[in-house]
Amino acid sequence: MIRAHKRSNVVARGALLVFVAVTTSVAAEEQKTATARKAAQPGQVLGSFMTGGQIWSSAVHDGGTVYIGSDDGSLWALDLATLKPKWKVDTGGRIRSTPAVVDGSVYFVSDDGFLYRVTKSDGSRSWRFDLHSAGIERVLPSLYPPYAYDYLSSSATVHRGMVFVGSANGTLYAIDAATGQEKWRFETGGRIRSTPKVHQKRVYFGSWDHHLYALDLETGKQLWRFDTGGIVQASPAIGDGRIYIGSRNPKVFALDAATGEPVWEFEHTDGSWVESSGIYVDGVLYVGSSDALTLFAFDGATGQVKWKYRTGGWSWCTPSISGETIYIGSISAFPYYFEGITLERGLHAVDLNTGKARWVLPTGELPGFVTGGVMSTPLVVDRKVIAGALDNRLIVVSE
Repeated sequence: MIRAHKRSNVVARGALLVFVAVTTSVAAEEQKTATARKAAQPGQVLGSFMTGGQIWSSAVHDGGTVYIGSDDGSLWALDLATLKPKWKVDTGGRIRSTPAVVDGSVYFVSDDGFLYRVTKSDGSRSWRFDLHSAGIERVLPSLYPPYAYDYLSSSATVHRGMVFVGSANGTLYAIDAATGQEKWRFETGGRIRSTPKVHQKRVYFGSWDHHLYALDLETGKQLWRFDTGGIVQASPAIGDGRIYIGSRNPKVFALDAATGEPVWEFEHTDGSWVESSGIYVDGVLYVGSSDALTLFAFDGATGQVKWKYRTGGWSWCTPSISGETIYIGSISAFPYYFEGITLERGLHAVDLNTGKARWVLPTGELPGFVTGGVMSTPLVVDRKVIAGALDNRLIVVSE
């Protein structure tokens, strides 16, 4: 009995020691993580992943995985915690579209002329749809004419079992998400690089034929169209019964969503294109610019400028908001058309209320006319800002 009692005490002390060791280890790891978080300064790079090409695509996060396309022709699925690849899908062209992750599937467009649906877990292909755009060459930004810069891609919008996407052949397609079969199509007079937006049984999108369109969601019938006076690269923003769009006219327009009638317009007197797709939040439209080198905040009802922030570079991407901060990228090119100005490249964090800089992160330099920057819409997850850069990297930055 005494020996048994001693053995039980030894076992108990051993179990206690193991418990204490495990608890101490867990506590130490938690302390290490907390210290690392505390030490990270706003705008500090926490990690990066190098792809084989420039990144013009925007990242999407779902369940701990980040999905993003690259000019290396691959769609990448990366573990958010480690930035290690889980899988990738190789295609025959650049991937500049933003992937859509819906119900266990990922939808994306490649410059090889196809819309793909792949399984979220392993990247296996479910189907692909021919957009009839293979062989249509892009006119990439250059110092020399023609200045018909064609660097974007329409991205898939998935809504109630349907996929809506534009093609460089000038057609908007409505596709059955389950089967990949075409439901209807609508043809315009120019390339469609705008990503369609679905709102109240309508599909809104822009075309290179200078028009913004509103179509019936079910039939594809045109309800109205509005002539912006210039190529429309951007995607519309929607809020409070209004549609907001920019073009190469160069103007920002607010239109009545029901009728397409103008509510207000803002003109860049310096001739700046409006390539950026705006976002509408709490009555304010936030949208970037091109040669104005500025992020603007407009009163959504009146078009009055509330504030503006100079990015110093082409701000072609769609801004994003997290809390009281708005994020946007800027792109640099050399030589610039205007003497005495050097374009700046990087990622910007701006106070949402004042328009003042919180931090700026410069990105890597590239050879060629476009010398770097961020076109990718910044994504914020767990106080981390995730964006693709033109120097081939996906970067993760402390918020």
